[in-house]
Amino acid sequence: MPGEPPLRAVLKLTYQCNSRCRFCRVEAWRDQVPDAPRADIARKMAAARARGVGMILFSGGEPTLRADLPVLARAATALGMRWGLITNGRRLAHPAYRQALLDLGLAYVHTSLHGASAATHDHLVQCASFDEVLAALVGLSGKGVELHVNTVITRPNVDELVAIGDLLAPFAPLTHKLCLAEPRGLFDAYAAQLLVPPEQAGRAACDAVSAARSRHGSDGLEAVVEGFPLCQIPSALDAVANLRTHNILYMSEGFEDGLFPTDHGDREYPAACDDCAMRASCPGVYPGYVRRFGVIGLRAFRRSR
Repeated sequence: MPGEPPLRAVLKLTYQCNSRCRFCRVEAWRDQVPDAPRADIARKMAAARARGVGMILFSGGEPTLRADLPVLARAATALGMRWGLITNGRRLAHPAYRQALLDLGLAYVHTSLHGASAATHDHLVQCASFDEVLAALVGLSGKGVELHVNTVITRPNVDELVAIGDLLAPFAPLTHKLCLAEPRGLFDAYAAQLLVPPEQAGRAACDAVSAARSRHGSDGLEAVVEGFPLCQIPSALDAVANLRTHNILYMSEGFEDGLFPTDHGDREYPAACDDCAMRASCPGVYPGYVRRFGVIGLRAFRRSR
């Protein structure tokens, strides 16, 4: 999208979800943490506006399961902010519901597609949603909505990343985010089915970035990578994305009272990182990979002499 994006904040509305992704990071909170009260969300939106936030992103769980989402959208607009969704996209497949949100000013959608076929995607999210995601993208494309699509790299889809990009190209302008799976939450229960050595995942992500640029760059499809230590994506260092590169500077979980600065989450820097020239700018390594692989696949960038 042209121009600098507005300052953004993510507010978690609920931990309920109509999918059950095998790599879900917040599975432990489903059915355990109640939905954030509307008054608390309104208070957080006002606090975000006071900090200069220009766009609220409603997230979860699945934010479209909140019956009062239209009320919250109107409240954001009344505060002078635009609003968007971080969503699995399923309910946006329904034309009447999608149009109602567009009429309320829906300006940003970050959804997910985890396979180039229904067989792969639906297996990973444990529901029949592949066709719904594509229907949502068909309905949103060309409507002035900023679009982002996330793919979490797993064993079932690691060889499909380029094909997923090809599938998304008709909906450009769009960002295809290729994410290293974070080994926590429900992932641990399915690790034997999902786990890809991060070095292998990094090579696949780099190949997908290169393919998107050569095949679809002129169409507005941008492939980016997230979650990797920089040494595992050497040919895609100019394609690194995260919350802060999207100008998402604040976040609040449903059970938190205030807004907090976004960060890279729980990361470690093994001994192999100590003398790396890129350490200051590297997000580090997810602890789950340090436990499983140690320093395998980590290669420090040499310092210039």
